[in-house]
Formats: sequence, structure tokens, C-alpha cells
Amino acid sequence: MELRVNGTSLDYAEAGEGPPCLVLHGGPGTDSSGLRVSLGGLAGRLGLRMVFYDHRGHGRSAWGPAEESTHDQLVTDVEGVRATLGLGPVHVLGVSWGGFLALLYAARYPASLRRLVVVGAAASHEFMPLAEANARRDATPAQGAAYRALWDGSLPDDEAFRGAFDTIAPLYYPDKTRAAAGRPAGPTTRYRLAVRKFVLDREFPRYDARPELGRIRCPALVLVGRHDWIRPVPQAEEIQRSVAGARLVVFERSGHSPHVEERDRFAEEVARFLGEAPP
Repeated sequence: MELRVNGTSLDYAEAGEGPPCLVLHGGPGTDSSGLRVSLGGLAGRLGLRMVFYDHRGHGRSAWGPAEESTHDQLVTDVEGVRATLGLGPVHVLGVSWGGFLALLYAARYPASLRRLVVVGAAASHEFMPLAEANARRDATPAQGAAYRALWDGSLPDDEAFRGAFDTIAPLYYPDKTRAAAGRPAGPTTRYRLAVRKFVLDREFPRYDARPELGRIRCPALVLVGRHDWIRPVPQAEEIQRSVAGARLVVFERSGHSPHVEERDRFAEEVARFLGEAPP
């Protein structure tokens, strides 16, 4: 389905019934197709009306100039999606880079949120040196080369972007056999290198939500896998310390995707959190 928001067209889909929950995908440069499968299948268990959409310039949304995909604009678009669909206050679930946007959104639009859940997120760009060290430690030579290419701007086109991500996928899972099974929508994911380059070059070096986290007023749940190499547990702990009353849950058998690797426990933790009485 198509949604007109802030002068662009966003591709979106819904799953389940109940209180609305906006789901913000990671990347940058990919789309929400994987989350539509992995999280959409949990909508009934969670009792939610889950709204998935591709950020502007990403996936099946309109591909305007990559320079339009600033963090500030993408956060404004979250509010635009909520308002355009007439949802009222919503739950927000941000995964990976989508967690960065979710934190900023919760800080800037506190009246729009019921509850906030972030998975594999970080409070600032300072996660990068540790992620790079972990990649050097754990990656095979081919994975190390692909990782460097994903970050140094040397990939030539969208297909090379897809290939590099396929190469490093096992790094995201402590159980390497799950790398393919854990990406159920992998073949249908749309990759756009131009928007990835823009976000990495311009937005990531400037990303620092820490001065804003104190403005988050809704209940917050911070989820992380014990073996997450790109956004390790200390990154989640920093968010938990910075958001008043936030709860931290560590998934001991997961990497970057506890919603895939420990699916049942993920559903239990999120359902429990969303079902609690308002503070």
C-alpha cells in the first residue's frame, strides 16, 4: 500500500489488530521486508496492529534524492505516518538503525508515544570503534573485506551492496547456520547504495541522541543480544541508564536479532511490557 507523507510516497503494510505500533526498520539502505515477516508473524501474539513502512528513499518507497534521508527528516516522517493514518498515540518498535530513529522520535514527540521498544540500538555514533574491533576479531577474510566495503564507500552499485551484506550475514548470528534462515525476506529486500552512502557519510558521524534521551517520558524497553557484535550490550546499557525508568533485557543466546533467534522469549518480554498498567 502507498501512503503520502511529507511530500513523498511511502510503501507500507499492516499486520494484526489492536493498539497501533509503528515498526522502524534498520539499514540504512535496505527496507522493512524482513521485519514484515519476522515481526508481522508475532502481531497476533502481541495483540498489536503493526504498521511497517520503508523509510523515504528506501525499499519500495519513492527514491527521491538520497540527501533527503536525514535523520531529522526520517524522524519527522515517523510522526507523519502516525498522523496520516490517524493513529493517535502509538507504540514504537525500532530495530537496529531503526532504534536510533525511534529514540529520537520518542524524545521529540513525547505526546505521540504510548511505549517504546528498541532492539540492537545505540545512543550515539560511538558504537562504531567497538563494532569494527569485533568485526576484525570475528570475521573471515572475505567477511572482513565485505565489512570494510560496506563502510568505506568502495561498493560500486546496489547489487554489490546486496552481495556484501550477504557475505557478512553470519556475523550477526552466534549460530552461523541461522544466517540464511534468520533472513526470511532476504531475496526480496531492495538495496539502495546511494542512500546508504549518504546516511553513513553525513548522518552517522553526527548521530548523538544522548542530549535528547532525558526528554523521553514514555515507558521504554531496551533489548539486546548477548552476542551482538555491532551494537554490543554496553550500548544498550547506556540507553537504559539515560532513559528514565527504562528496562533492559539481554537475550543470552542471540546476536543482533533476538526477535528471530529467541522468538518466543522476545514475544513474551514485549507482550509483558506492553500489557503492564500505565505508570
